[in-house]
Amino acid sequence: MMATCRDDEWAKNIYPVTKQSKSHRIALMINNIKFHNNSSDRHGAEKDDWVMFNLLQSLGYQVVRYNNLTGKQIDDALTQFSQHKKLTHTDSVFVTIMSHGDMGIISGTDSKEFETEKIFQCLNAKNCPALVNKPKIIIIQACRGDTVSYRSTSDGSFFIQTLADVFNKWSHEYDIEELFRKVMQHFEASSSDCMQMPTKERNTLTKRFYLFPDRISVIIFGKGELLKKALITNILGRDVSELSNKKFLTNTEIYENHTYEFICTPDLNTQCEYIQYFSKVPPPDMCLVVVADGFSDKDVQQQIDDLSKKTGKPPDVFTVVLPLRYKPGCYSFKSCTIQQVFSELDKLAADRGRTLISMRPADYFGAHNKMENNRKLTSTKVNLVLQGTGGTGKSASGNTILGKKVVMSKLSSMPVTAECQVAETEINGKHVRVIDTPDMFDGFIEASVTDKHVKQCKQLCESEPSVYLLVMRVGRCTERERRILKMLEKSFGNKVSEQTVILLTWGGDLECEGMSLENLFSLQPTLKEITEKCGNRCVVFENSRSDSDQVEKLMDTVVRMLEKRQK
Repeated sequence: MMATCRDDEWAKNIYPVTKQSKSHRIALMINNIKFHNNSSDRHGAEKDDWVMFNLLQSLGYQVVRYNNLTGKQIDDALTQFSQHKKLTHTDSVFVTIMSHGDMGIISGTDSKEFETEKIFQCLNAKNCPALVNKPKIIIIQACRGDTVSYRSTSDGSFFIQTLADVFNKWSHEYDIEELFRKVMQHFEASSSDCMQMPTKERNTLTKRFYLFPDRISVIIFGKGELLKKALITNILGRDVSELSNKKFLTNTEIYENHTYEFICTPDLNTQCEYIQYFSKVPPPDMCLVVVADGFSDKDVQQQIDDLSKKTGKPPDVFTVVLPLRYKPGCYSFKSCTIQQVFSELDKLAADRGRTLISMRPADYFGAHNKMENNRKLTSTKVNLVLQGTGGTGKSASGNTILGKKVVMSKLSSMPVTAECQVAETEINGKHVRVIDTPDMFDGFIEASVTDKHVKQCKQLCESEPSVYLLVMRVGRCTERERRILKMLEKSFGNKVSEQTVILLTWGGDLECEGMSLENLFSLQPTLKEITEKCGNRCVVFENSRSDSDQVEKLMDTVVRMLEKRQK
């Protein structure tokens, strides 16, 4: 059993949130837009309605939603909400009212006044015992007599828009008071004349309230950048280049989603205040130490001792992640395999109602169009069609195959190719046409643009047999690559996987880590699954090299595949 470094001490200072309580979250939202006196209509408040409703839903709250209530109807809605059956099991409530107002009052659509003090009376211990010792977050968007609440007729109120931006960005990390502090800091930093500082009327919270206190936090120490990032990529299901990447300390990066937070530390030799990693509330769930192939037991034990001394944590808090070819054995320090890390994270995720590593959705798409490719195959000519996401090295791979720089290429995490590009060469007596394609299946481009790229690619492939090279960077195979293969099948035929070779770029990273393809497959099951679907055809490229061995290996794979399809 792996040790976790989180204890129960932090729980004493936060409001409890459980899987069950989150499933019963409930919120009240009232937004007055249209008034009996048309001149009082709150133009632009429709945007606030949409933004606030979506924010509350994203925070896990069922929203009891009203629009355009009179003063009495606001009172009735609050009274009814205070008796809602879900309040018994929820961990918290939000009450949001948006309208005109004045000091201590909110205006109904009939201009009758509703006193804001009634909100607190309806939800107090006497009138609503189900909410005793539970956070009650009251948000009022209205003028207060002495202050003005600005609203754009096109974008909604500045306060609601700013609040939504802050909560969407930070609600998985900070407690509610810090979130509101960030909202106020945004207004403080603004130079706009239309920015009015929001105020906090009262605060009776005695503990910290985290909307999502159960996110799994993991600190990774040690060397081996590829192993660190491949581990993170596999767990989070996304390339680390696409993840939220922020600095915690000078040399520390944090990669995160709604389930996991990975604090990726620099090399252990880098001067760093490690104690700060443990000062966050709540503290991390796991502390992993990555070691390089051929590690020395003595050196690793010294690293553990140093970490223990710097952080004040016992040595058994730190678990050494063994290189892939190592098996569990008797070491002086606590150790585990990659698979054991996955198992432990699965347990933590299951306990907190989070997505399991082994239970990610395998298919985000529906049924595929059934298309047949009956083209006759020849043995002297072939099209090599480069497919993949931007920044994986498609164009550079095209240049490697051609043996010269013909296709536009540069080191970038963003797409370089905007249109299909074609270049030709001769390799071992076979006429090869290299077709470099843009990221035609990028989910952010319009369908008409995708259709145009697909049509152009099909036209280029009409005359000769085609082999699709699905280009991926070593250690960065995600659901997006699985999606590309699905979209290839949809656009070019459901047997396209029989014509596809997986081309892994940045192969030098594998060598630096002492890893084989089998090691990589065990680390990234998504890559293994995609490769198996493509007949286990996988070739590794290092585009910084000019040797022809890797190209010949690719062509051998291509020829064998074409010969098999001819039979």
